[in-house]
Amino acid sequence: MMHRWRDMRYWMACFLVVSCGYSAAHQTKLSSSLLELDGGTVSAEIELNVKDLEVALDGNLFTADSQLDERAIEDLSEEIFEYVATNNQLFCATKIADSTPLTRFRFDGEHLILGMQWVCDADTRPSRYQVRIFQEIDAQSRHVVSIEGDQNFVKLLSSEDQFVSFEGVDNSLWDLINKFIISGVEHIAIGFDHIAFLLAVIVLGRSFWPLFKVVTAFTIAHSITLTLAVLNVFSIPSQIIEPLIALSIVYVSVENFFVKDIARRYWVTFVFGLVHGFGFASVLREFGLPQEGLVWALASFNAGVEIGQLLIVLAAVIFWRLIMLLPYFDSSEQGEARQRSISLMISASVGILGLGWFVERVFL
Repeated sequence: MMHRWRDMRYWMACFLVVSCGYSAAHQTKLSSSLLELDGGTVSAEIELNVKDLEVALDGNLFTADSQLDERAIEDLSEEIFEYVATNNQLFCATKIADSTPLTRFRFDGEHLILGMQWVCDADTRPSRYQVRIFQEIDAQSRHVVSIEGDQNFVKLLSSEDQFVSFEGVDNSLWDLINKFIISGVEHIAIGFDHIAFLLAVIVLGRSFWPLFKVVTAFTIAHSITLTLAVLNVFSIPSQIIEPLIALSIVYVSVENFFVKDIARRYWVTFVFGLVHGFGFASVLREFGLPQEGLVWALASFNAGVEIGQLLIVLAAVIFWRLIMLLPYFDSSEQGEARQRSISLMISASVGILGLGWFVERVFL
């Protein structure tokens, strides 16, 4: 009876982990603006994820077979421009400038790109740019503003920091490095599928050094494909990459039932790291990489991702060590069997998450 109750507790724990993780799988909404300043005129190329726009406008922007419905988007062009103009505003001194739509929509995968322009009066100059887009449907939404021209600048906006000032912009190399390191750490923090993969990879680990090698192999691999994709040397559509990322989670989770340790797992993480790199690239493209300082931006983003991953590993090792201090998990044969049971329970939970993401990304 006790044995059956213990099994039931394991499966209840699995269910809770999967439920919480799957509900958190939706990542923070990210959009971007590329601004060009020319005296009192500001032109913007604004890029939005159509899935987020669909929620914001409460419309149907995809066909029944989940393809982008360009005709439906064109039919809603006035509503889309009005929504963007209301939530992306330019100030001339203290006055909000009138916006003018530019050109027709362009599409890049599931992203919509539109142009807008603001012109200040002769006696005023652009002072700041405010963005609130998607914040009404997700308070954690982010917007990347890139400025090209005399001021090459990148800033990540949020509900807590909605403004970019055009006066006294910090153009230092350190500012660029700092921003992209933070962006890399933040992406790992909200990239729940990447975190799930890491947990599946390291759950059998017991010490930091083997885990460090495994995570570093993952970083080296995804740095290669991320760079190739961002520089447009080689890329794979996200419709293929996202399901493959989910399958990588399933594979490693299942493999955990057949291996004892992670001593040689670095080659597995390297192979799957190549796949995950294309996923990172889609996010980094939305950030609007600056043409000047491109190498530093790429290197800083990768460094941020590595820092985030190592923090996750460190937290996991500390948590595991604390758990292992309990008498229930002593060094006896029975205690080691219990340790493995916990590891396999976590693997099963993460594997179910990966399978759920695969189904969602392929069939829903």
